[in-house]
Amino acid sequence: MAFEPELDVVVPEAAPALNPEDDPDYIARLEIIGNYDKAVEQAELDGGAWDQHLVEELAALGNLQQQQGNHLAAIDMFDRAIHINRIHSGLHTLEQISSVEKLIDSYLALGNWERADLYYNYLYYIQQKAYGPHDPRMIPVLSSLASWNIQAFNIGYGESLGIRLSTAQILLNAAASMVTVHFGDDDARFVSYRRNIANSAFLVSRNPELMAATDRLELRTIEETLLDQLDERNSTRPRGFGAGEMALREIVNFYARQENAQYELASALADLGDWFLMFERRRASQDLYIEALNILQKTDDAEASIEKLFGQVVPIPTFSNSVENLLTKPLTTADGKSLNSDFVDVVFDVMPTGTTRNIQILSEQNEFNQAMFSRLERVVRDSYFRPKIVNGEPVRSEQNYFRYRYWY
Repeated sequence: MAFEPELDVVVPEAAPALNPEDDPDYIARLEIIGNYDKAVEQAELDGGAWDQHLVEELAALGNLQQQQGNHLAAIDMFDRAIHINRIHSGLHTLEQISSVEKLIDSYLALGNWERADLYYNYLYYIQQKAYGPHDPRMIPVLSSLASWNIQAFNIGYGESLGIRLSTAQILLNAAASMVTVHFGDDDARFVSYRRNIANSAFLVSRNPELMAATDRLELRTIEETLLDQLDERNSTRPRGFGAGEMALREIVNFYARQENAQYELASALADLGDWFLMFERRRASQDLYIEALNILQKTDDAEASIEKLFGQVVPIPTFSNSVENLLTKPLTTADGKSLNSDFVDVVFDVMPTGTTRNIQILSEQNEFNQAMFSRLERVVRDSYFRPKIVNGEPVRSEQNYFRYRYWY
């Protein structure tokens, strides 16, 4: 059986090495950068260091430096462009958004989570101030900030990781509600936002100790302030099982309304069945799997579709692409050094209940990776997989091979 790729931790890419041989446009960009440098110098001579006409030149120069992998130089360019925009158009001008977004990209590439976090929140602040809580232009803003908070949780950044999940869930619920209000339940974003809500609910349910820490007054105040800004009057407390079930049922209902979406509907039912399985509600899970099977059996490509959903074990939840954080050291470097990664091959059995047995590490172990391999084995032992379904019944499947990536 071929190795299956496991889901990686979502870690921002580090700055690429400056190697002209790997980039045929490298030399050409150097020449263009030189031309922009001269244009900036001339603009400074003509209008001074804070001439408004410099903004476009600085932003273009920052883009080129970013493409070269020279993120420190790019940050200088974008930072200066932002400052000039604010001088001429006000502190909260929307003209600075593009440069702020680019600035964030470079901070992420350098692994500077603190500055990335600062500017993600700054982007939200200036747009919330400009648009207000009900403007549909806030939808991607809320989604972007929520995604960053999930990402920050997965890389372990921040003093209170529980507040990351809480904030993400509040933002995602607001974005999803806004999509429904402005564009209806059939908007294409309906499913993706509810998947994200389910993912946040999964993380909440798996980290009760972190969520308990958010009971502190100062953290509750953060939640309440965000809810006030979004004009949301629901509970400030993030939910686990119930929030995930509701989001996944809404996805099922979405596909039930669509024509010719039998496979998508069956897949959504399977995701809901996975949700119940992870919370040991096995009868409800099996009923949903059978409902999905019955839908697929009436389709033209029934055999292939059933094989895809239920013919092999599947890591669950399927909607999450960053469940486990297998990092061994804090990701706080801001010097452009990238993390190392490697792979480990694992084989194990999956029980009808979705749990794992007989876990074996196939990759060669040594004194350097032994601790990481032990940690990974514990992760696999605590993971759930959608079991194979044969004749409507979940069955045990042996010798399932997976390849996991880990970071160090």
